[in-house]
Amino acid sequence: METMQDFMDQIDASTKNLKRGDIVEGAVIQTGDDHIIADINYAQDGVVYEDELVNVPTEYQQDDKVHLVVIGFSGDGQVVLSEKKAQRSRGEAMLKDAVENGSFVEGTLKSLAKGGYRVDVCGIEGYLPFSLYQRDYLNDPSVHLGEKTQLAIERSDNRGYVFTRMPIANKIFEENKAKFYANHSVGDTVEGVQVAYNRGGVVVLVDGMRGFIPNSEVSYSRSLKPQDVIAEGARLTLVIRELNAEKEQLVLSYKGTMQDPWQTIDDELAVGDVFELKPVGQNQNMYFYELLDGIQGSLFKKQVPEDVVKNGQDHIVSVVAIDKNRHRVELDYYFEIEENLAEEDNANSGSTLGDLFADQLNKLKFD
Repeated sequence: METMQDFMDQIDASTKNLKRGDIVEGAVIQTGDDHIIADINYAQDGVVYEDELVNVPTEYQQDDKVHLVVIGFSGDGQVVLSEKKAQRSRGEAMLKDAVENGSFVEGTLKSLAKGGYRVDVCGIEGYLPFSLYQRDYLNDPSVHLGEKTQLAIERSDNRGYVFTRMPIANKIFEENKAKFYANHSVGDTVEGVQVAYNRGGVVVLVDGMRGFIPNSEVSYSRSLKPQDVIAEGARLTLVIRELNAEKEQLVLSYKGTMQDPWQTIDDELAVGDVFELKPVGQNQNMYFYELLDGIQGSLFKKQVPEDVVKNGQDHIVSVVAIDKNRHRVELDYYFEIEENLAEEDNANSGSTLGDLFADQLNKLKFD
């Protein structure tokens, strides 16, 4: 396989005595519908037909520089050339240098393959796995099709080349990380994009930095799941809660951009308010209820009638205390209806028929 120096030496030698396989550098002097004519610093100009061009003829401009290889001579002595074969020869030289010295090559992401991209490096096809394109999960690989990027060789064998972009991705990440942590502080507002959910919360990207929104910072409401509040791929305004460059720790809050419901509690909730609802959580001794978005109340389990629990009925609870400083609402089970009925039953239990109907009897007149 040729080295890059071999490639350049061939160009110099070919200007003296051309033969098949020689590599030359030319300048476009004319374009046609199916070919281009190039000045190759030789007695005769060279012709490159469309099927040997990298691009369509109309995309070439006068004086464009092109690398070409001699593939034959016409009857009138005109040199017949190929840009594709020259490009491939140049690519082989670049790839050999990359294998031996760890240098980078420029590749074009041509199309999607299973789990990665088909990559073109000077006419030579290789493979770039999605996992070796960037540090984070690649949500939509198709958006990068046609992109030119610097690549290193991950491995090569008789089956071809496997490329990686990770050295470039890591370099870009370290530069961005230093800039991000230097320019931001706790309490700053930033823009982020949701990329994943996990048991603890929501994963986001903020200027290329991986950040995390704990479940407790997604919403003031404890009854809602993160997926109920933040959609996949959503763009979010967030507040920085924790920032640590050494640990690459970026903790964010989504609810920090919302109004705290406790600030308006006086307008929304009062002692004596009654709610009929099911608990959203419990522990050994207490039930917890979502009274309003972000406002929970607690009630001792022993206060709830057994038949209500057994039948899975809604609990009827009333507010008995509101502690704005500690963000707590105390509840009692609401027995008003039952208590009124009981009082009436107790009042009537010791009465005679005469007592119950005395007023009606007094109104009667007897002759």
